[in-house]
Amino acid sequence: MEIIEYFSCDNKNHWLDELRKCNWPAGKFLSSLITENKIYETLGTNTIIPMLVDGGNLVSFCTLAKWDEIQPTKLTPWIGFVYTYPEYRGHHYAGMLLKYAESIAGIMGMEYVYISTDHIGLYEKYGYEFLEMAKTIYDEESKIYRKSLKECDKKYGDIEKAKIVSYWKNKKEQIAYCGFSCNHCFLGKWCGGCRSNFNVCSYSACFMDGNCPNAICAKKKKIDGCYNCSDIFSCNVGFYGSGNDSIACKAQAIFIAKHGDEALVNILNELHKNYDFKEIQEILGVDLEKSLEILESEYIKLQK
Repeated sequence: MEIIEYFSCDNKNHWLDELRKCNWPAGKFLSSLITENKIYETLGTNTIIPMLVDGGNLVSFCTLAKWDEIQPTKLTPWIGFVYTYPEYRGHHYAGMLLKYAESIAGIMGMEYVYISTDHIGLYEKYGYEFLEMAKTIYDEESKIYRKSLKECDKKYGDIEKAKIVSYWKNKKEQIAYCGFSCNHCFLGKWCGGCRSNFNVCSYSACFMDGNCPNAICAKKKKIDGCYNCSDIFSCNVGFYGSGNDSIACKAQAIFIAKHGDEALVNILNELHKNYDFKEIQEILGVDLEKSLEILESEYIKLQK
């Protein structure tokens, strides 16, 4: 047996068919969210679906998501839709999935993970403690359990999350809406990028919906990124508000507008041979005009 993650696995159609075999109403609802492409708007971006499989058979599944049936709430993330097929019950297989989900949440820097349930005596076996009662979106009372992630196996989560991030990075271009190169960001190992459904950008995390104002604005204007906007020099939306990071980011976006994203990536590749992400941000973050001069100078060097 092994654990795979639905969105980053091979043969999704097969595993969706296996999921549809679940007679549990919540399981059917989950498969419908996938089929109708509504899972991210319902459970939040970064939702993953760990699945324990036995060859071609689905043994058990769950979700790790920003939201579950307790809404609205500031509590996050949630493990939900925990289910083991009848023929596989009695072997604590669900516990393997809980460990997987907990390790991913731990790597993402979460302090606790939460479960909403009407079960008593089930999740306590896996280290969960009752927190409080709350109303679900169905106006029903539910028990909220939580577990501290201080002792979770982060090494395991490191490996598993790297697989998920690798999948998303291969699916989306790695220039963020704001102009940053995601592959050169200090979060590059952990984040699939703001154009993916596995975005853990530290700036977007400041917002409840997980979307930074720059991404929202670009989508609203129907442009590829801020570098395609005629207002970029005067813009103070989102990341362009203030501070060194703001100047460095805007300089890179303006450079992309003039020379293209490939040219920026080539320059950053060279700069990263001698400086780390933070140092480059400091170099490019002092003054916008000076930052553009630096980028232009590096661009000329690469042309020779």
